Amino acid sequence: MSKSTFFTGQPVLNQLLGLIDRNNVRSLARRGDHDLYYRYFDTYTHLVTMLYCVFNRCTSSREVISGMKASLHKLHH
Repeated sequence: MSKSTFFTGQPVLNQLLGLIDRNNVRSLARRGDHDLYYRYFDTYTHLVTMLYCVFNRCTSSREVISGMKASLHKLHH
């Protein structure tokens, strides 16, 4: 695993997502048929959203949506 460990200046969510391999998550979802009937919200997007929800202590989906829209310039995922 040759990931960089220099994370100064990055938000915590980006640091954590930098350590998670997107292709590995997608292959696990494909193996278990978890993304079989999705339209817009695949497993990796759901993981990113739930991690954002936990870190920002969101209590409703409206808070998650408005918070992610406000942080759009910080989130590259």
